[in-house]
Amino acid sequence: MAVNKDPFVRTSRKDGLPYVFKGLVQAGSDQAIKAGELCALNKTAGYWTPVDAASDAIYRLAISKEEQKSDDGSRYMEFYGLAPGDQFEFACSAEVTALELGDTFVISDSQTLANAITSWPIATCVDDGHYPQDEDTTIRNRSYAVVEFGLSASIFGYFSGHGRGLKKVVGVTTAQTLYKEMDGLILITTASGNTTGHVLPSDAPYGCTFGVIAAGNFDIGFDPGSAGAIYVEGSKQTDDREVTVDAIGDGFFVVSAGNGDWHAYAMTALAADPTGAVDIAGS
Repeated sequence: MAVNKDPFVRTSRKDGLPYVFKGLVQAGSDQAIKAGELCALNKTAGYWTPVDAASDAIYRLAISKEEQKSDDGSRYMEFYGLAPGDQFEFACSAEVTALELGDTFVISDSQTLANAITSWPIATCVDDGHYPQDEDTTIRNRSYAVVEFGLSASIFGYFSGHGRGLKKVVGVTTAQTLYKEMDGLILITTASGNTTGHVLPSDAPYGCTFGVIAAGNFDIGFDPGSAGAIYVEGSKQTDDREVTVDAIGDGFFVVSAGNGDWHAYAMTALAADPTGAVDIAGS
């Protein structure tokens, strides 16, 4: 898809115009961007950069509306914010051929969508182009789809407030650095050993929420960073102390107190007991 082709197809809004905003990009010598690329925020210190892996679904997404050439300087350029009703054409991965209205998608690789079977979807098929226009009932094969992006995936959802806190579930195997724009993210975590503490943002606004579920028998949870602490069962832990669970199926949520601190809730155990389901690092 990333061939400097504008993927915008149509919008259902009355003015016929898609939602567009200004996003910060690096100098082209550091990060060239083609028009029409699906991009992610906060992969590189707050800059918008192209999606290059399926795991980038963890970030808020937008689509570049213009090109950032190799000789361009860092600047603000236009992006499609992926508002509800804005529809875009994207290439599908090889295994996707016949699509029905309502089929859902994930990021397959660099700039390709794939049917969402075992992963949280970011987009939905909204086009009937696969359907025959005569009496035949066989849905046609096609190498692309017209989709709308969900509020939990789009930067529009975060800017507007409508998508903030909406559930989005991703599977990860290593510790992730989390950003306030990921509000509502639930991390199903499979670790290979030691402690996997997902790093919480220090600038998260009041009410920002993250969840974690252990998919491995290792210490899995959250790291509040050096400027914050996590409250567990009414007790504020010391700054930079991780809170984890260590059995498959255990998990908990943290909610930002707005000052770098977090409140843990809906935990598996009812006490901050290092010998129980909830572990307090260093205790």
